[in-house]
Amino acid sequence: MKRLLSALFRSALVLSGFLFIFNLPLILGIGVDSVEIHFDQFWEVVKNNLQFLFQIKDDMYLSLFKQLDITGSYQYTMSILLISLTGIILIAMVTMVLIMIAPEKIRIYLKNGVNFFEAVPDLLIIFLFQFFVISLYKATGFKFLRLYGVFGVKPYFIPIITVSFLPLFLLLQFLIQVITEEQNQLYVLYVKAKGIGRLRTLLIHMIRNILPLIVLQLRTVIWVLLSNIYLVEHMFNINGFTKQFVIIIYQGGDFASLVACLLMLSLPLLVIEAAGWLVSKRIKGTEAVSL
Repeated sequence: MKRLLSALFRSALVLSGFLFIFNLPLILGIGVDSVEIHFDQFWEVVKNNLQFLFQIKDDMYLSLFKQLDITGSYQYTMSILLISLTGIILIAMVTMVLIMIAPEKIRIYLKNGVNFFEAVPDLLIIFLFQFFVISLYKATGFKFLRLYGVFGVKPYFIPIITVSFLPLFLLLQFLIQVITEEQNQLYVLYVKAKGIGRLRTLLIHMIRNILPLIVLQLRTVIWVLLSNIYLVEHMFNINGFTKQFVIIIYQGGDFASLVACLLMLSLPLLVIEAAGWLVSKRIKGTEAVSL
């Protein structure tokens, strides 16, 4: 019952946030010599937006939402997100293990390299991929990578590589940090004293203990992936879901359409939230878990 009330309260807060943010510009108006405050107009629009939500099954609502290719574009964007997230997790875990079992001098150089690449701006990576593909095509005439989403074509390889670059090093840096801190725990020292190898200790004991922290960090990774997907779809002219969302905003879509788009974008975060709760509950047994 407590969790149900908490979920309802959070949902009400989310809806209130949508109503406030979308209608905030209506409060302020610029007069001849002053800034005017229009609370009456703001509350009137808020009430109309609530009516939109309660009458969402009416044919006059979500009209612009139905005209656009929402289903196809959403499947494309979510496939980019899922493939990128899966690749990031696998590559980051394998790379972290290789770095942690490497000799100490090599490990220091590798950690410095990870810290360097993690600080590279997103836009620079996108521009570098564009420059590489275009320069390769101009030099050789060989076009083996599809870069732009023109004529309804939706590329996969370049967008996945581009959006995954920064989140990969972000997660890898986090894994190295938490594993380094975990090495000082008493159970690790006890396992080492029993003569168990470093690789086995890392794979069997340490990764299992930091798994809830990894799931929590994945929320940040997903946020970065979504922001990178928006940049890539805009700069590569790809007809993805974020581009459809921008079209709905600029064409004056109704409040129900905007809320539906935001909820669809937040679905991966809700999934990873639920996954984190289940993983933590499974590891900690019956202990209460709050992510």
